[in-house]
Amino acid sequence: MRKLHLSCRCLAFAVGALVLVPNLAAAQTDCEWNPDFEQDYAIGITDILAILGIFGAVDNDQDGLWDVNDLCEDTTACNYDANPTEACLYEDAFGVCGGDGFFPELLIGSWQFTTAAGAIVVGPDPYSDAWYSSEANGLQSAQYDDIYTFHLDGSLTTNYNGSIIDAFTNYAEVAYNCSSPATQFLPGGGTSGEDAFALLAGNGTCACPFIGTNDAGLVYDIVSVDESTLVLHAQGDNADCNAAGLFFTFTFTRIADDTGDAEDGEGYPAADSYEGMTLVWSDEFDGNSVNLNNWTYDLGASGWGNNEWQNYTNTSENSSVADGYLTITARQEGSGYTSARLKSQGLQSFQYGRMDIRAKLPQGQGIWPALWMLGENFSSTGWPACGEIDIMELVGHQPSTVHGTAHWGSSWDVHQYTGSSTTLPNGETFSDAFHLFSVIWEENHITWLMDDQVFFSIDNNQMNGQPYPFNAPFFFIMNIAVGGNWPGYPDASTEFPQQMVVDCVRVFQ
Repeated sequence: MRKLHLSCRCLAFAVGALVLVPNLAAAQTDCEWNPDFEQDYAIGITDILAILGIFGAVDNDQDGLWDVNDLCEDTTACNYDANPTEACLYEDAFGVCGGDGFFPELLIGSWQFTTAAGAIVVGPDPYSDAWYSSEANGLQSAQYDDIYTFHLDGSLTTNYNGSIIDAFTNYAEVAYNCSSPATQFLPGGGTSGEDAFALLAGNGTCACPFIGTNDAGLVYDIVSVDESTLVLHAQGDNADCNAAGLFFTFTFTRIADDTGDAEDGEGYPAADSYEGMTLVWSDEFDGNSVNLNNWTYDLGASGWGNNEWQNYTNTSENSSVADGYLTITARQEGSGYTSARLKSQGLQSFQYGRMDIRAKLPQGQGIWPALWMLGENFSSTGWPACGEIDIMELVGHQPSTVHGTAHWGSSWDVHQYTGSSTTLPNGETFSDAFHLFSVIWEENHITWLMDDQVFFSIDNNQMNGQPYPFNAPFFFIMNIAVGGNWPGYPDASTEFPQQMVVDCVRVFQ
């Protein structure tokens, strides 16, 4: 039988079917191509799909149809190329082309150990606390300052701030600089089927990196994660990186998110919640005026016991609320100065809890901002018998350092005080961005924190023979002083006005 040969001009298309019509008038122009792919002397569906293959189209899914599932034209697909021949595939959260792994978005952000009890729990079995459970504020500073940041692309940055507590050298503090480990996510790969991730050993060893403690292995189960708290679980290992018969559970608090602070784009955020605590009161400075149910004013220019120069007022020139912030403004008025001193005395007082104040501070020679508390019995017992808790003080000629201090004593002549300070790195100042100033106040014990980092604490055994006044209700005070015995006085270098901007005051119990 004679073979059927067609001209290259012989293809004509009709709706719903492909019809091959011999173009006899053009028979002299032979393209030397036989569309009878199966060589069964009939043109069927297989032959038609073969014809389409000439134009780069293949029935990739073998369903007898050439359709959208047989090609990929999306340039963002991980399997796209200039001659697409298969359905589009996309990378999942773990970088697998065509995979279906899901990255937990709540994990994205920066985390540090919680200061609440149970930050580290250790036992002989998964999730057990039989051997150890840390007390509130029971870890060391070199553990609280570790920061773990998960990024949108699934990568992890670890910042140990130069030192760690080394489990393999009798828990001594040692220098440590490992950072930014490679990470492999393991959907459903946890001890109980939860998602997990593995830290890939750096430099061919398991010494770097780690999360929590350096004897906790390299695979971490994501037990739970929400807007404020991350709980991880891991099996321990030994110094040779072999699995050991101990299991860790770590609890972390979110300290930042991947996009920065949602309110103003700068600075350190204030937590909305803490594990085991309830927000019992706050002022978020909504509205357009100071909430007089929360705050009243100290007024006048008496020197305030420190030879200060400002006159405290209650006018909007010196204190105002707008856009979710309280602004206290110190001004030069001719040869004098005005400012504001707000207090919650008689309105809002508290006994124990975590007090958080998020603020951006002023600076300059002779400028003295303070966030502090006095005993509610101040009017009857006077100072210092009522007790004073200085959550934060700054002297303006040292704009990178804040102080936390306690004052007490049954009378002026036996006044006692103790405190400490913390300084920002790399020349940063407290006027550059918002920071979080806190105390965790418990019976017979107070701890000071800046940006969730503990820098000072006292207890009732440090009173030098004087009564301990800090087991009673206290009220808040917020002010900017101008001049005084401690900060000195403004000079030609001091710029006015100076402002302290307060984002929120929160009390958790």
